[in-house]
Amino acid sequence: MINTAADSVSLLEDINSIEDARSLYPVTDTCVYLDSAHYSQYSLETRRRLIGFIDEFTFTNRNLSLMNMKLADTLKSRCAELINAEVDQIIITGSTTHGLNIFANGIKLSKGDKVAYADSEFPAIVYPWMNQQKLRGIENVLIPSENGKIRSEDIEKVISDESVKVLTISSVEFLGFRNDLNEIGKLCRKYNCYFVVDSIQSIGACPVDVRESGIDFLSAGSQKWMMAPAGIGFAYISDRIRDEVNPTYVATSSIEYDFKNFLDYKLNFKKDGNAFENSTPNTLGMIGLISSVDLFLKLGVKNIFGHILGLQNMFIEQMKNTQFRIISDLSPVHRSNILLFSHNVNSRNEEVQKFLEEKNIFIALREGFLRLSAHLFNNENDIRTLTDTLKTFS
Repeated sequence: MINTAADSVSLLEDINSIEDARSLYPVTDTCVYLDSAHYSQYSLETRRRLIGFIDEFTFTNRNLSLMNMKLADTLKSRCAELINAEVDQIIITGSTTHGLNIFANGIKLSKGDKVAYADSEFPAIVYPWMNQQKLRGIENVLIPSENGKIRSEDIEKVISDESVKVLTISSVEFLGFRNDLNEIGKLCRKYNCYFVVDSIQSIGACPVDVRESGIDFLSAGSQKWMMAPAGIGFAYISDRIRDEVNPTYVATSSIEYDFKNFLDYKLNFKKDGNAFENSTPNTLGMIGLISSVDLFLKLGVKNIFGHILGLQNMFIEQMKNTQFRIISDLSPVHRSNILLFSHNVNSRNEEVQKFLEEKNIFIALREGFLRLSAHLFNNENDIRTLTDTLKTFS
């Protein structure tokens, strides 16, 4: 029997604080990476688990079907705990977009019914509904925003004036504005509107509670803040709307089939999230995502969020009286794990980003703004390196 990485002890056992967790991310030894809103690197524990499975499956006979079933159960349990849901409300998906399409394709709407989203949403939200407009005549209504900032009064006006049936919104916009999900959830209940949330820019770094916020459907992917292999994600569907969404992709595992009698064809969908899933899940993706969520649950997402805000506070203080200004809304309810800023001359922002990359410092350029997205593995030295370098830009 080959000795695999799976035989070694979990590296999470010695991690008791966010400061400890930095040691799990060797990317911090090679660069200053502050772009987790784009994608994020794996931990050494994730690497250990992935290599362990690959070695074991390469050199031995492991029943993949049984393993996938156990992994799926574990992943659903972890994700449910992360967002305060029940296990049977979790759907394993291939991406955020996959989850959003499950809802858009399956929700019972009629021609002329209206859905709304902000005019600055990431395309993953927009295109599924544009497709429904083409396929079913579902009308798309835009909510006005400014630099990605969406006012609750504009949301309410559009929902009420247009008799909107579905509101789809990001928990944290890709330009950094954090929507007040609790307030928006109340608006959706008031006007009997389905509340759908894209949470890829928040899960793992910013607390989300589907019950507290009254969310009907939520979708998230793995490659950004959840620091796991691409091609895996999860969605949540509330019991309130379970019967209002039809499965539009049918797999063997979606059905209450008899494993000993496959030829007894009966289209009896399962009653939980399995009804919306593909047949064969992403094994490596599930292993990696479980690893990350284990770390989030151990450290606490509220603590991770507090750590990120602390790093942002340091950045904001260091940028006072410089050639840079903060663009993000810094009010507590809208403050997020993403901070948007800009050179005083906006047209120079692309030049600033390239200047930083030459210094091995990585942030993003989005819609003409500079985007800082520190994660749990970043520390004050990273921020100091960034601010000191920005001050030398001319």
